[in-house]
Amino acid sequence: MKKRWLAMAFIIVVGFIIAFFLRDQKGSPVKNEKSRFFKKAAIEESSTINTQSQGDLWASCWSDDDHLYAANGDGDGFTVEPPHLVNTPPNPGSYLIKDIAISKISGNPGNLSGETVSIGDQISQIWNNSQAYNRKPTGMACVDGNLYLAVQDLNKDFNDVPAATIVKSTDKGKTWTWDKKAPMFDDHIFTTIMFLDYGKDYESAPDDYVYAYGLDYNWRDSFNNREKDPNKLYLARVPKASILDRSSWEFYSGYKEDSPTWTRNIKKRVPVLQDDRVLFQDSSSEPNNLTVLSQGSVVYNEPLNRYIYTSWTEYTFEFYEAAHPWGPWKLFMSKDFGEYPWSNTHNGGYAATIPSKFISPDGKTMYVQSNTFMGGVSNYNFSLRKLVVEPN
Repeated sequence: MKKRWLAMAFIIVVGFIIAFFLRDQKGSPVKNEKSRFFKKAAIEESSTINTQSQGDLWASCWSDDDHLYAANGDGDGFTVEPPHLVNTPPNPGSYLIKDIAISKISGNPGNLSGETVSIGDQISQIWNNSQAYNRKPTGMACVDGNLYLAVQDLNKDFNDVPAATIVKSTDKGKTWTWDKKAPMFDDHIFTTIMFLDYGKDYESAPDDYVYAYGLDYNWRDSFNNREKDPNKLYLARVPKASILDRSSWEFYSGYKEDSPTWTRNIKKRVPVLQDDRVLFQDSSSEPNNLTVLSQGSVVYNEPLNRYIYTSWTEYTFEFYEAAHPWGPWKLFMSKDFGEYPWSNTHNGGYAATIPSKFISPDGKTMYVQSNTFMGGVSNYNFSLRKLVVEPN
């Protein structure tokens, strides 16, 4: 009888262990869970590499011609024309504002140059009321010599994103095509799209799919609470040859028998990351009560065999790592730059991204692009700061 009870107890314990690990694989909530993959991670206090350009966001990809292609919001890109100025946001409300532009960037950190190759209506369209919304780039993928760009309708008060679509260029960003009848994603669902960066021309991808992450509702915390704040990160995949075909997209729906599962029904997807933290709850400054998942980038660091998601809040960087695209995602850096004011040598930024082209051969040095025009600082150009990590 005793042996029987011991056997039953053993089975129950093993069952709990298996259930725990399967739950973790499905992308369980982070809830301040810290990564143990890196024993050290340090980032520069400000951007130390700046360029003669104008714009923010700078979603990018590394193409087969060895150039980095990047999409900026609200600015001329690398070909800045009067009355616009380098590293300076355009005047709000000006009819001269270019809400989106594509640039070809040559060189490496410390020796970067570029040129604008397309702008405005050449790239995409606005799906909602153009008096209230404009176009913003959120993710870019270089695949088989072509460029793919995710473009969203962002409210001009920055607090909701009702629609997004994918556009394609076969001539390195000079001209673009897309389905002009309707956006690929709407109703505020999966409307901030970030392509997984798998290196030069997507050559490090493990299969014939292109992967993309998405947020619902808004590109970051909705400061006026008109929409829900995004606290879940979702994952999708689509065959390389069918990126513009919405019916070909599949969404991560869980983990079963040691493999991720996928569904074409977006209502049946599950998040790969959920982080319910709210920062600066007791702050008298505005904005405050900030959720932590925002538009950034997800890059595959091939030398370290690690996926890195760079998120942010108004005052912090929030960086996560995972062994697989579907997780489990764990927080490895929460860098607090403090509330405003900032200085030119100490500042954070929004829309933090890591271009795969600039990852060092050992994977331990990366460069983060981010922008800000808040807190007395103007960092409104394609700019980089060094991120150095040391694995355990």
